[in-house]
Amino acid sequence: MKKLNIQRYSAANKSLWDNFVSTADVHSILFFRDFMEYHSDRFTDYSHMIYKEKKLIAVFPANINDNHDVHSHQGLSYGGVLFKPHTSFNIRLNVYQQLLQFLEINKVETLFTKSIPNCYCNDFSENLIFQWLKGECVRTDIYSYLPKASYFNPNRNRMRHLKKVIDVEIRATDELAEFWNQVLIPNLEKRFNVRPVHSIAEMERLVSNFKKQIRFYGAYQKGVLRAGVVLFVHRNVVHAQYSAGDENREDGSLDLLLDFVIRKYNTDKAFSFGTSSERQGEQINEGLLYWKESFRSNNGIQQFFEIKTKNHSALQNRLQ
Repeated sequence: MKKLNIQRYSAANKSLWDNFVSTADVHSILFFRDFMEYHSDRFTDYSHMIYKEKKLIAVFPANINDNHDVHSHQGLSYGGVLFKPHTSFNIRLNVYQQLLQFLEINKVETLFTKSIPNCYCNDFSENLIFQWLKGECVRTDIYSYLPKASYFNPNRNRMRHLKKVIDVEIRATDELAEFWNQVLIPNLEKRFNVRPVHSIAEMERLVSNFKKQIRFYGAYQKGVLRAGVVLFVHRNVVHAQYSAGDENREDGSLDLLLDFVIRKYNTDKAFSFGTSSERQGEQINEGLLYWKESFRSNNGIQQFFEIKTKNHSALQNRLQ
């Protein structure tokens, strides 16, 4: 393949970037610029656009840190190079080879990348490319999801909880503050000693930019919010970004809410529960994983790789 033209992303190319992302083989709202830049104060963007002659063939969402290491964006849950659907392996191989060479020339020694979970993509050839690059897998998380149109009923324990629910109404609303402050933050602090990744101000900003793709559903009992779930709706996947109930978890309000949104979206999309891994992938939260499995979820993995840019030469002559 001829030498590719690799350019640093600039705001002047926002529309071109977003148009490419909207038709990429992996569709996720995380890769649109309005999503990537909500936390631009915390990350130095180092995204790139890759052209073959004058045609844009790939984009690379990324940031660079103070050590001059490049990450497939640390502010996003997953990443890597995005391609058009049905891009040949030869092109993918050459893009990675020339991108790493470009990074090495620009004094970047190490690329950190996190794979896209199984439910989002059908092409896993990156794993072979990373192997050829002598990439070191530094972390592996368990990742739970329901394949499209696979949900019928949860297991018996979950069904028992659902039968306890009395006078609970499920409805969609844009009013996130009550859920954030009265349910989500107290729940995460008490059960996991963490806070939401997004502040309420950040989430409200994202909702204003992605009105159709970020949805909030609440479970209300006599007008009181009992549980809530924030969904990121992608082309082929709907992801439960946040879900939490109040302290009374035994009456099934949260279970009813999840059962409702799964049935609503799983008919034509995979349903992603996300990871149950903690401590950088070294430990699994057993209770959280069981709760996801009780909805009959599958367990895949998400891997994190450290790749030395100088290893780009290992990709040369791999195809005859």
